[in-house]
Amino acid sequence: MLFSSLTFVWFFLPALALIYYISPGRKLKNGVLLMASLVFYSWGEPRYVVLVVLSILLNYGFGLALDGCGERKGLKKAVFILSILVNLGLLGYFKYFNFFLELAMSLLGRQGFAPRDIALPIGISFYTFQSISYLADTFRGENPAQRNVFRLALYISLFPQILSGPIVKYHELEPQIGNRQESLSMHAYGIKRFVYGLVKKMVFANMFGQVVDRMFDLPLEQLGTVTVWLAVILYSFQIYYDFSGYSDMAIGLGRMFGFTYKENFNYPYLSASVSEFWRRWHISLSTWFRQYLYIPLGGNRKGLARTCVNLFLVFLATGLWHGASMNFICWGVYYGILIVAERLWIGRILEKNPLKFLNHLYTLGAVAVGWLLFRVDTLHNGKILLKAMLIPSKGLWNPRIFADNRILFLLVLAVVFCGPIQQLMPRLKARLFDEENVTAADVAVMAALLLLGTLLMVSSTYQAFIYFRF
Repeated sequence: MLFSSLTFVWFFLPALALIYYISPGRKLKNGVLLMASLVFYSWGEPRYVVLVVLSILLNYGFGLALDGCGERKGLKKAVFILSILVNLGLLGYFKYFNFFLELAMSLLGRQGFAPRDIALPIGISFYTFQSISYLADTFRGENPAQRNVFRLALYISLFPQILSGPIVKYHELEPQIGNRQESLSMHAYGIKRFVYGLVKKMVFANMFGQVVDRMFDLPLEQLGTVTVWLAVILYSFQIYYDFSGYSDMAIGLGRMFGFTYKENFNYPYLSASVSEFWRRWHISLSTWFRQYLYIPLGGNRKGLARTCVNLFLVFLATGLWHGASMNFICWGVYYGILIVAERLWIGRILEKNPLKFLNHLYTLGAVAVGWLLFRVDTLHNGKILLKAMLIPSKGLWNPRIFADNRILFLLVLAVVFCGPIQQLMPRLKARLFDEENVTAADVAVMAALLLLGTLLMVSSTYQAFIYFRF
């Protein structure tokens, strides 16, 4: 079930809100949310809800085992390592088994590899990382093991974030499960934030997606430099509005039921370096890798060389987390090299550069190349398009791509709303994210936007969120 579907917006969500708010007591409300979350997940993946329940029970048991080790550090470490291996093993089987088996067969020179029919459960990368967060926090003693299996189940399966994040750390959400306050203003803000994200998805992401798909479906040998750059620029907007729109909807849904999630995006295309971009893009994933991989590897505490190795490994893992293919691995390696280069010398050049707009152009160009690697289906296609992108060529220019005049209009709006709005229109930004006051004008605007979103849901074809496949 998609957040941007009629079933969710007009049936599931209103019914859940009604049942939730008439239910007395925190325990019953949590029970309603847990059941609703499992129904929500099983709507699209009925057979894999068993995997979610299995993950919950396994991690509940591992948490109790970690707590039961007491001061026996060796045993506790062994249990923790086993728990991580089990979680990564489940993720690895469903997401990476065919990829690594095919890679091994290729290295051994064996032909005729027949991949197994293994479907990727939606959201497995996200709820696996949340489970690891719980285990790591328990192992470090930052929180006691959860004795109530239903509270742990709600943390892992809570429907706003289970499919595509944000990745919520255990120590951030657990206190809210037992002690949170709902209010009319929070619910109103949640609706406003949800509708804002819905419009980003339905108006911007889907419209750009239609054009991007047409451009990438053109014969590769006919794509010239201008066309490739234009396709990548439009894809940059598509993925930003798609994923940040989902995050807005998740944050809004959480707020409707009393939960506060941290922001997942902070105007990433305003960044003046690639390092800054990754502090602003998919913040929950970046901070997860920082806390649970980069720092345990030693962070920046063991010299410059070790710091660079740690940074590279983090971005290699980031690429692999996104998908089981060589283009995602190359995408991670690409960013790892850039981040290390900025740490060693590019960063100093950027700091001393008096023409700061050049820093932004460098960042946008570097990110655009990254999105090309991210978007292509195969590494071979990526090489062809990257060559066309970097080596000027005429290729094919098809003006019919822009036959729909709405694209040019949306492109202007997309540029404004993905960045300069916070400088050019601070009052509008404040109004969009004001949690305290809801005026009649707000209600009218949200009603109009919800109507627009509904009309687009009725008329548009199915377009899942990009990050659903991760």
